[in-house]
Amino acid sequence: MGTSRESPLRARIRLWTRASRPARGPAPAYSRDRIADAAITIADHEGLDAVTMRRVATELGTGAMSLYRYVANKDALLDLMADRMYARHDWPEPTGRWRQDLWDFAHAHRSALLSRPWLLHVWESRPTFGPHVLRQFERSMAYVDGLGLDIDEMVETVLLVSTWVGGYVRQELMMRDVARCGPDEELEREFTEYVDCVSRSGEYPYFTRFVSEALIPRIDADTRFGRTLQRVLSGIEATLPVGDPG
Repeated sequence: MGTSRESPLRARIRLWTRASRPARGPAPAYSRDRIADAAITIADHEGLDAVTMRRVATELGTGAMSLYRYVANKDALLDLMADRMYARHDWPEPTGRWRQDLWDFAHAHRSALLSRPWLLHVWESRPTFGPHVLRQFERSMAYVDGLGLDIDEMVETVLLVSTWVGGYVRQELMMRDVARCGPDEELEREFTEYVDCVSRSGEYPYFTRFVSEALIPRIDADTRFGRTLQRVLSGIEATLPVGDPG
């Protein structure tokens, strides 16, 4: 059982080193998956800030002290959620075609983050080493196996894609929040007048070209994502050892 004196890091490690079911004695009332699913349901409906030990215990129909038998603190609970979501999401299996595999992986990662924005916190800002995370790590290494890369380069390649996707989705979510505010005709008119004024000044030629020529503001979100992802993958291809398959 966790205590207030136990360090957050130790609690997170003990989450995975302690057996999920004791060798002797009665079976536990709650599985890790059930606890994680309850916390995920709360995050989905009320946001990540609403996920507390007491709130999850209430969702499970038990007392907070009972939950501490399974999870030492909120840090460990977030790790449990992060690991569980890797199991609940669909990930592409390796095919031996690294570029297609990373393409599919990037789209799967983006889909998960867009459907549950709170995952940006539990996936992108806190490393965890639960069994589902480790299985995904093994799968992702297989995407880039056979390219002549050492293990550091393999990890760096997959991390480049996943980190880029996280940053891209943050921007997407920000723009989506702006769009949810609804149309404001007066604001749109003022913004258009401002852009016209900036363009006519002649001081910002690249910005002027962007607002008059760029396709990005005029194409759908999936196409924009794919265009930029192709550049990321082309950059990876350019760094591969000569002679390896594309």
